[in-house]
Amino acid sequence: MKRLLLISLFLAGLSFVGMGWAKPLPQEQSEPSLGDMAREQKAKKGQTANPGKVYTNDEVKNPLSISLPDKTWAVEIHAEGFTLTADDSAPGGKRRIMAIDEARGITISVQLEQVNHEPTLDECRQSQRDRVKAFTGKLQMRDIKYGDDGKMAFVEYFVPEYEGRPVRQNNLFACFSKENVFVDVHVSKIPFEPKDEEMLSAVMGTVYVAEKDAGSGSTSGPNSMELFRQGSLLYNKGRFRESIEPYQKALDLEKKDPKLERFFWRVLVDNLGMAYGITGDLNKAKETFDYGVSQDKTYPLFYYNLACTYAEMQDLDKAIANLKTAFENKQNGIPGERMPDPRRDDSFQRFMQNKKFRDLVDSLAGSSR
Repeated sequence: MKRLLLISLFLAGLSFVGMGWAKPLPQEQSEPSLGDMAREQKAKKGQTANPGKVYTNDEVKNPLSISLPDKTWAVEIHAEGFTLTADDSAPGGKRRIMAIDEARGITISVQLEQVNHEPTLDECRQSQRDRVKAFTGKLQMRDIKYGDDGKMAFVEYFVPEYEGRPVRQNNLFACFSKENVFVDVHVSKIPFEPKDEEMLSAVMGTVYVAEKDAGSGSTSGPNSMELFRQGSLLYNKGRFRESIEPYQKALDLEKKDPKLERFFWRVLVDNLGMAYGITGDLNKAKETFDYGVSQDKTYPLFYYNLACTYAEMQDLDKAIANLKTAFENKQNGIPGERMPDPRRDDSFQRFMQNKKFRDLVDSLAGSSR
């Protein structure tokens, strides 16, 4: 596992070197172990992390934060389970942090790059294409997928091996802008299996922009984002009933004063509706997904989860109608998401002996990828 983690760190570093990062990570052949780095002298409380040192969760304020000196905002990462492995600055208004969850083999990196104009979504889209082009022929990249949600541009690809060694690394990149700064986020996992898709999307969903407190340099996120993060911490631990209160408060705030990027808003609605459904409140689950559909009419998982809700209510016709709509819109999902196989979903098992339903889900499952 150590060897795979070192390769993961190296490949994550390559993702920024190819985009003009001035300080690449130390090359993998030096082979410092994470344990060796962790034994270096502890940072003093409040000290900024330096390249090459490892800081445990006790030594790093949660969430991790990255900002530029003249900005009133920061990009924050929920860092539970992660260890900070790099905090690098480069001339020209560039900064990058990297953290790793060794137990799960997940690496997350965030880079800020200041430019002389306000970047557009088209520029982010192009940067994702340039990223892939820079490594074509250098890395084996499979299953390359591009997308955006109107604010962020995404690319995802899979690296089966590196220098002849199997690594099975899946990579998800997001690019967006704030004022005159490009923000690039990279989440990767080694080794990757299809069942890990939701995990990577959840990690990506913990990255957000927060305003700094005046005079302190610290950050406190917008209320809806902070509540979203609190709900996600509980939800990702399987504490679904407890996640409902912060999620619902976040959604109520969003209805009055929208602050969340669409990527995070979709995750909020989706997770809240599922939390209601899992805990048996089907009416609230339906209400939540109905609201999601009313605001985002092409996002497929809102329809899919409505179909699950109707199935739990034993309404076959509405379950079928929403399943069809979900798969008709499957191209509009968040990059990294794949449509579930309804044949394996517990909510639909009661209908699997119905020929009409079985024929439908067999045809939908064949078109899910």
